[in-house]
Amino acid sequence: MQFKPIKHKRIYEEIVGQIKELIVEGSLNPGDKLLSERELADSLKVSRASVREALSALEIAGLVEIRPGEGTFMRCADLDTIIEPLALMFLLERDKIRELLEVRKALEVEAIGLATERGEKEDFLKVEKALNEMEDGLGSEERAEKADLKFHFAIAEATKNSMLIRLMNTIYDTMNQTLRTSRELWMSRRKETPDRLLEEHKAMFLAVKKGDSPKARKLMYDHLKSVEEELAKLDLLKART
Repeated sequence: MQFKPIKHKRIYEEIVGQIKELIVEGSLNPGDKLLSERELADSLKVSRASVREALSALEIAGLVEIRPGEGTFMRCADLDTIIEPLALMFLLERDKIRELLEVRKALEVEAIGLATERGEKEDFLKVEKALNEMEDGLGSEERAEKADLKFHFAIAEATKNSMLIRLMNTIYDTMNQTLRTSRELWMSRRKETPDRLLEEHKAMFLAVKKGDSPKARKLMYDHLKSVEEELAKLDLLKART
């Protein structure tokens, strides 16, 4: 582990930067113990006060854990430190429905591509089960809606990406709370919508099952874009519950 002497003004920021570089390089991993304050100060040619300030900043950022009497250790990544502030932002800014829909496109287009490439037989069975439930629930808005969510969650789970799955959960929780009234009004005005949505989901599933990632991505994008356009036509993107 090789540190460089500090030559710039904001000394603690330079220390933080070097430690972050070591993390990116893989030289520092979760659970690793850092050098002591004195050893770090000697290696970096800075004061112990500057080292202490840098370690405090890293602790606030959740990158290290300072254990009195033991030393400073690299922390394991905690998804909650990333996801929870994002969930709070979504809940506090429910009026930005269009932006949430755009985030869905960004996440779910990539998700279905990854699911196509990484999904296993049991994953695809879950997707197919949700699709069958959508078809069985065509006469019931509530059943169809639940099955629709199951379909998209099954796709997310097939990506094997835990952060993507958590993000999807966070976004859908917010979308359900803010768009429920809009969706009900949309369905009541567009009688052909349930059948069309079912066909779109069937097409996505077939592309996934065939391993056609580019087609699956395009179909997911077109599906989500269509939902966004329909809500905009009916002026429902501003609706609040």
